[in-house]
Amino acid sequence: MKFSIQREEILPALQQAAQITSVKTGAVFLRSIWLKVENSQLQIMATDSNIEFFGFFSPQIQEDGLVGVNGRHLYELIRKLHPGELQFNVEKDATQLLVKQNKRKYVIPINENYWFQQLSSFPEEGAVTLSGEKLSRIIDKVFYSVSEDETMQAVNCMLIKYAQKEQKSDFCGLNGHQLALYRLENDGLRDLLPEQGILISKKYLQELKRMIPQKEIQLNISNNRLYCRSVDQKDNISLPLSLYEYPDHNQMLARYEADDPSSMSIDRRGLMDALDRILIFNTDNSICTFFEFNDGMVQMDVQSEEKGEAKEFLDSVFSGGLRKIAFPTRDLIEILSHFECETIHFHFTSSEGPCFIEDKDDPDYKVLIMPMKITDDIVYSDTDF
Repeated sequence: MKFSIQREEILPALQQAAQITSVKTGAVFLRSIWLKVENSQLQIMATDSNIEFFGFFSPQIQEDGLVGVNGRHLYELIRKLHPGELQFNVEKDATQLLVKQNKRKYVIPINENYWFQQLSSFPEEGAVTLSGEKLSRIIDKVFYSVSEDETMQAVNCMLIKYAQKEQKSDFCGLNGHQLALYRLENDGLRDLLPEQGILISKKYLQELKRMIPQKEIQLNISNNRLYCRSVDQKDNISLPLSLYEYPDHNQMLARYEADDPSSMSIDRRGLMDALDRILIFNTDNSICTFFEFNDGMVQMDVQSEEKGEAKEFLDSVFSGGLRKIAFPTRDLIEILSHFECETIHFHFTSSEGPCFIEDKDDPDYKVLIMPMKITDDIVYSDTDF
């Protein structure tokens, strides 16, 4: 195998590939980046046995071949080299990869080719095109609400499902006391998604978010795997889908229609700043912020024996009969950070019922959070769905 290519062209792909390879543990195949040259193309490939990555490039080829080397080792070398042309060479029956740049020369041990396993190819039929940057933003808006607990099965996944009534695709995450929902209008997704939707485990979702190309991409589904690639085909990712049964999130959203709702509109950034100061006074036994509503103003406070007491006041537009409610401070800050609007809207169903947080100018995104139960002795407990 012998070819030449610019360092800047392959470095991003080597980084993606290296980040899913094992450092020391696991089979040789799982620690390797594979370089395959054939049909006038170079493929860079890696897998952790679940997530698969490969990219296509067009280098200056002198000889075809296949070689596998330690993924992290190769990436660290190329990362620290200067911009410019790189030469890769493996002589027939050799046991080392030679990497050259100008007068610099590096020799890396190679793995036996019998370790190589072909990765699954992107299924062409029925592929959907959308913005990679948009998909990455949607995942970010939902990811934090997906349960961390892997024993929760379906709730440890993000759901993508076509909502017939709204004629949009739901991206949903929930964790028992919080739900985040983004609705995307895309006819291609409607045709691609199965009736029950698809589930992506949080551990794979995190990698997908990191690896999605920030340009136009294509998606497809086949054999219980999600495939994602850049339109130029330089970045290809596939990962397994989960097969659990997801709770009906529409039942939770239907609770928006309360008998006696209340609402508050307030400056988002001002609220986040106030909550950030209140957070200083929260403890393990006092994790929430009290909200008390008056005409034109909301009072926020917290008190604890260990850290003392804090009170904040903000102008707001409030309507309804609700007078007091409590939310976990840290959770509320996290939710507000995923909105971009100046004014945030709260829709309260009751003091212990679900609260919907939304941007009135962006109806495609909303978050449901359950308040903390307020008892007479000022002890708080989670109120789950």
